[in-house]
Amino acid sequence: MIQPKQIKKLLRKMIIHKRVPAGALYYAVFIALLISVLSGLLLAYTYIHNSYINRQILQEQAISNVKSGINLVLKNPELLSYGDYEEVKLFGNDYDLVKLRKEHWGAYDLIYSNSKRQSYKASKIALIGDHLGKKEDIALYLTDKKKYLSISGNTLLKGTCYLPKLGIKRAYIEGQGYQNRELVYGKVLQSEAKLPALNTEKIKNIESLVTKQLTKEDSLVEITSNVSSELINNSFYNKTLILYSDQITNLSGMRLEGNIILKFDQDLTIPENCSLKDVIIIAPSVRITDGFKGSVQILATDKVLVGNSCQLKYPSFLVVLKDKEDEDFSMVIGQNTTVAGGILLYSESSSTKNPYKIKLEELSKIYGTVYCNGYAEHRGSIYGSLYCEGFTLKTAASLYENHLLNVIIDHSKLPQEFVGINLVEKPVNEQIINWLN
Repeated sequence: MIQPKQIKKLLRKMIIHKRVPAGALYYAVFIALLISVLSGLLLAYTYIHNSYINRQILQEQAISNVKSGINLVLKNPELLSYGDYEEVKLFGNDYDLVKLRKEHWGAYDLIYSNSKRQSYKASKIALIGDHLGKKEDIALYLTDKKKYLSISGNTLLKGTCYLPKLGIKRAYIEGQGYQNRELVYGKVLQSEAKLPALNTEKIKNIESLVTKQLTKEDSLVEITSNVSSELINNSFYNKTLILYSDQITNLSGMRLEGNIILKFDQDLTIPENCSLKDVIIIAPSVRITDGFKGSVQILATDKVLVGNSCQLKYPSFLVVLKDKEDEDFSMVIGQNTTVAGGILLYSESSSTKNPYKIKLEELSKIYGTVYCNGYAEHRGSIYGSLYCEGFTLKTAASLYENHLLNVIIDHSKLPQEFVGINLVEKPVNEQIINWLN
């Protein structure tokens, strides 16, 4: 039997053998501190990450609401009147509130959309037009002047064609007969004596822009002949910048982009070395020289003459609102020139004695709608729709009326997603052309 003294002695030996070095305490404290720091960093990272995710969600919700607001206007055009602000609760709550505004921009429209989610803001500006592919595939509307439409050579009419009651026939001119099998590749319907009426609101806006009297309230800058070649870029978030001159007749070297209207009292020349994007030009007469490239809306009251090998990029638009009779062409599109957007030649005073005329030279290409309440001398290609009172064709041998030779009017070649200007009716299906800065 072990005695108590032996037990005490044994325990004393065990304690001595299990003694821990004093330095181990420092290691323990260091490890505890390290664990607490790592735990704190992990908690901080988790907090920051979650905060970042929450901020991203709020920002994305604000952006999503902005786009939803624009889509709402596209589907419900009557929701907004031009120039008015409208606040809309997208989902019936104050969190998803958007402020919307609609404005004209030449022949096109602008939709402004702003949204705020807590302290996060988002805004977008959309340039919009009408999705022409969603409407009737009208290739040609030729008014009924009680005359045949005669076609020769490689002429191609593809799409719905509204033609005079007498109809269409083959013809042999300039040594060429009609070479295709069908006269029209599409439906043929009878036209009326007058062209379909234009979209009244659209025409009134263009007319008011052309005749607008400048005031002190406008962001008006009068320019002289000494113009810098530096880029002038005005955001669409700013007030429209109006550059005015009663002296300048040439835009040589000018570089302009964005929310800018140029208004001139004199006839204007736009040379090849001029750079234009998204701007509007208003002048009595405008001549674009050979080789020009850019996107521009041109509003004239007399003539628009576009030279050869020009590229008026999408979404350009050319308008002549005639205010006087003229036996010469009011609009000419040169050889190998492309216009992507559309053309309008119109006057309320057009007469059968001196009808207004448009001329599309050989190898010219127009994408969109061409509307002329006068006569067209068409030698190129139109991918979209042509509305006119009649055709003329002048050759070295003779002058023909209502004849087409080696031309194309093909609605099916209009790009499927092409968004242009609906000139003859209210918008059918408004869509976004592009986003503006």
